[in-house]
Formats: sequence, C-alpha cells, structure tokens
Amino acid sequence: MNSRRTRRTRAAAALVVATIGLSACTTDAGTPTATDGVVQVIAPQDRQQVKPFTGELLGGGHFDTTSMASKVVVYNVWGSWCAPCRSEAPVLKRVSEETQDLGVRFVGINVRDNDAAARAFEDNYNIEYPSITTDTSSAAVLAFGPALPPSAVPSTLIVDAQGRLAARIVGPTDYSTLSTIVTETAAEADTSQ
Repeated sequence: MNSRRTRRTRAAAALVVATIGLSACTTDAGTPTATDGVVQVIAPQDRQQVKPFTGELLGGGHFDTTSMASKVVVYNVWGSWCAPCRSEAPVLKRVSEETQDLGVRFVGINVRDNDAAARAFEDNYNIEYPSITTDTSSAAVLAFGPALPPSAVPSTLIVDAQGRLAARIVGPTDYSTLSTIVTETAAEADTSQ
C-alpha cells in the first residue's frame, strides 16, 4: 500500500469514529432539530444504495438523481431559518468550487422553508449549486432512510459514484472535514475506473 493511500485510509478511519459536539439548530418554537453532531465515513463494502428521487429546483427546473449517475454528489439539508446552516454555507460553497473539477456535484435539499427566503439565502451566500424546494424535498429526505433523521438540520450526505451513501455529517460541517471526505470519495471513483 503506498503512503498516499495509507494517509487516506488513516484520515477516513479517523473520521469514522469522529463524534463532535455541535450546537443545535432550533425552530422558532425552540425545538431542537439537530442535537448531536456526528461524522461517519462508511467503508465501501458496507455502503448502501440511496433510493432515487426527484424534486423541483429553487431556481426553476426539475432535478432527478439519475442525472448524477457516475458522479460523487454532496447533498446538504438546510433551511434559511437555521443559524448553523448560515455558518456552514461558506464552507459548502468553497468545497463545491474546489471539487467541481474532480467531477463532484453539490445539491441542496431545502426544508421547512419558503422559496423566497431560501432564494435570498442562496443569493446572500453566492451559492451556485442547485437546491430542491421545500415543497418537493420530502422524497429526497426519505431516500436516505435512517441515515438522515428527519429533524437533523443541517446535515450533509456524500454519495459515491456508484450511488451509495459514503459518508454523513449530522450537524454543521467545517472545511477540513468536508473537504477531506469529498476529496477522498472522489479519489475512490478515480481509482475504480
């Protein structure tokens, strides 16, 4: 095993067991929506297929997961009302831009929001990747099954090039964590071709 692969394996193993304390995102009623922060990287042999889903996009148009076949895709569950979503937005934007040439795609899943507030959020943070509207996001949330608790906002899910869940981050993410996981997942796709 070469030293680059050893470093990747060690980094992935460290992320598998990483559990970080993160602040909860709350609704206007004060109900917590993400109480624990968890980072989990799933070994390739243990990954499960993500169910296909579709949705309408905030910017107009239709999204279908089949359009992402053979791509590593990062799905971020967010709402404009969520303070941790605001803190992680620049991180998501940066990693999406840095990994685009690797073939990685980002898709937002907007929840419990209204389209006008969601579009204002995206404009404010210069988010250029598409987001599924709140009205059509339930199919996307359900596609991840128990890996995505319904109230876990924000959450980020990384799907490998075979359409399997490769990693999940429940709670806000940081640059180092997200960049490492996404880059490593993209590198897996390169070595398998």
